[in-house]
Amino acid sequence: MSKRILVISPHADDEILGCGGYLASQRDLGSEIHIAYATIGIKGDPSKELCRIAEAELVCQRLRASHQILLENYDGELDMVPTRFFVTQYDAIFDKFQPDELFINYPSWHQDHKKVYDSAMAALRFRQGFMPRFIALYEYPFILNQNINISGGLWYHDITESLDEKIEIFSLYKSQIKKAPSPLNPEGIRQLAMVRGTECSVKYAELFYLQKMIR
Repeated sequence: MSKRILVISPHADDEILGCGGYLASQRDLGSEIHIAYATIGIKGDPSKELCRIAEAELVCQRLRASHQILLENYDGELDMVPTRFFVTQYDAIFDKFQPDELFINYPSWHQDHKKVYDSAMAALRFRQGFMPRFIALYEYPFILNQNINISGGLWYHDITESLDEKIEIFSLYKSQIKKAPSPLNPEGIRQLAMVRGTECSVKYAELFYLQKMIR
């Protein structure tokens, strides 16, 4: 069944690392996907910004997704941006796109991830306007060395059939591929998917932290 899926992503690559397999499978079902990147690029290096934007555009073409960039060149500095800015932006996106499903990044200890998580959750306060009926958090690979308690149930999505494509899509972010032992590479993605698959008795899976579901 086709749906409207909104992904809140701190940077261009987090959305694929966290839920690329799910997005690929839902694209094939005809779902409409929109990705809101908090920022792309680093201050003082315009060439890297253009490279990252070009990579994100290729990824969105592959997913047949629309996208927008909230701030340019604030990578690593989102904690300096007033929370009100992001809350206002996310309020407007929720009302305009009206997603059936909303995916937000797990907070992690990265200052950008924490800012985006806090702002997106603040925008989901009891509010007038549209409210998504399904809200979940997606993982970031470095979550494995952290100890942040998140409320909500665990929801696994079997990506055995879409893992290879998830890796292919992430590989479009050429500037973000790192050598082992960093998990930001094809083998790291496969290993985390295997761990999550083992947890739910399939070969490969993505793990989400369910925050709300209304049926």
